[in-house]
Amino acid sequence: MVEHWLDLELAARLRGRGKRELIESMVVRTPHPHAAEKLIVALEPYPLLYLLLASEHPTRIWILDRGETISSAEILTPQMRERRWHSTQISIDECEGLTDAAPGFIAMVTSWRSLMVMRHEFAHVVTTFFTPEERAALTRLYLRAQAQNQFIEPLARESIGEYLACSLSYLFFEDLADELAHFDPPLHRFVTRLLSHAEDISRRIELVEWSHSCWRGQGNDPTLDRR
Repeated sequence: MVEHWLDLELAARLRGRGKRELIESMVVRTPHPHAAEKLIVALEPYPLLYLLLASEHPTRIWILDRGETISSAEILTPQMRERRWHSTQISIDECEGLTDAAPGFIAMVTSWRSLMVMRHEFAHVVTTFFTPEERAALTRLYLRAQAQNQFIEPLARESIGEYLACSLSYLFFEDLADELAHFDPPLHRFVTRLLSHAEDISRRIELVEWSHSCWRGQGNDPTLDRR
């Protein structure tokens, strides 16, 4: 019963929008239409649930063109511009992309030229919606990886966020997903279950939305029934 009411609530919040509309609603700047289309291609593999939650948070995506620096993105706060990142203390303009929380929104800055970078940055957005149980499980995996010095790539050892973003983005590329499955089976199972659970909820939301559209098409709207 609880799941049913949650599905109804999420379907109402979706308002009939598809993945493309949700992604477009998050873009605050694109250098040209091709860049926006590339972002849609990059993010459409993510579950509908994650895209809905990200758009509502809200998330603001600034797409860079060739030669533009991350610091040129107007959505960044002064704190983001001044911050030094990772153990190497690099500046934001030495990063390939940037995702960080600002007051009232999540800022995501990315070039449009790499599917991997766009999917990696959006994986950082996804961590915003983790449950306490998911965060605890991820923390255990990260601590295990630290103890065993077992990281799929150097960036993954920098923080729990990078550890998750690297592994989750790997799942959208068949060869990299296979590499992760062989290199770190527990981590692969964790991120696979994350996506599977989000996809299950997404399918239920779409089913509720579809059933409501059928009722409305017949002149009925179950949301107006007060009996």
